[in-house]
Order: sequence, then C-alpha cells, then structure tokens
Amino acid sequence: MATPKSTFITITLSVTTIIATYLISKPVSKYGLSGALRLIWEGDHLPPHIRDCFDKLQQIDDTIKKQKKKLNRLGVTIETAKLNSVDEIQIVNNEHIPKKHYILSQVPSLHKDLGMVSSALDKVAAELDQVVSHGVAEVKKQKKELSNRVVTMMGTCDGFIQECDIDTTS
Repeated sequence: MATPKSTFITITLSVTTIIATYLISKPVSKYGLSGALRLIWEGDHLPPHIRDCFDKLQQIDDTIKKQKKKLNRLGVTIETAKLNSVDEIQIVNNEHIPKKHYILSQVPSLHKDLGMVSSALDKVAAELDQVVSHGVAEVKKQKKELSNRVVTMMGTCDGFIQECDIDTTS
C-alpha cells in the first residue's frame, strides 16, 4: 500500500507534467518545434534574419508616419493659401485664364518642402523594396500594406505638386 507521502508526490508530479505539457504544446502548435525551442531559449520565436526584416519594416513604418504628418501639414498650408488668396485672372487674347501660381507666391517654401517629401517617399519606397520576405507570409503582408500606404502618399504629394503648378522637369 502506498504511503500518503508517496501518493502526494505522485499527484504533484502528474499535475506538473500535465501543466508543463500544456504550456509547451501551445507554442509548439503555434510556432512549430524549432520556433518553440527558440522562444524558450532565446526569447523570440523568429529566426534572426526574419526578426531583422520585421525590425526594418517597423523603422520604415515610423518613417512613413513622419512623412504622413509632413504631407498633412503641407496640405493644410496649401488649403490655407488657397483660402487666403484672391484668384488672379490673366487675359490672353481676350480670354480670361485663371492663374495657378498664387499658392507658391504666398508660400514660396512649398516648392522645396514638396520636393523634400517627394524625395523622402521615393527613398522609403526603395528601402521597402530592399526588404526580403524570405517566403514568410506575415512579412509579405506587412510589406504590401506599407507599400500601399507609400503609393497613396506619393499620389497625394504628386497631386499637391500639380495643384501648385510646380515644374518637375528641371
């Protein structure tokens, strides 16, 4: 017959084994065996090269947010310049043609600022293209999302450049 002390030890070991199996099976089912072992020993389930990709995408996301704020500020500046101006009309061959340069005449720094944002967005797009997904779906998904945001912002910036009638050929 088992003593109460050995019964207690047996129950404790059984409960500990069940809990340990449960706690280990969760990360194994989520990350696979190698990911679970990496999570236990290194504190991260991702291999270093994949973690580097995610870190780079996070840096790009931060840059996109900064450029978005700048682009929003430029949009407000353009709208303010339009509201503060009186539309100038040119008469050419007895035709009244609205003049579009009034925005730049009120805020000359827009030319440089829009060029800087446009250039920064081009650099962000190039950095985003350099991130290799290594076939990982999450990296591909995040990269696609960031790419769509950059393209939208580039379109907005190009619209502002066109609205201000800035010559982009030089």
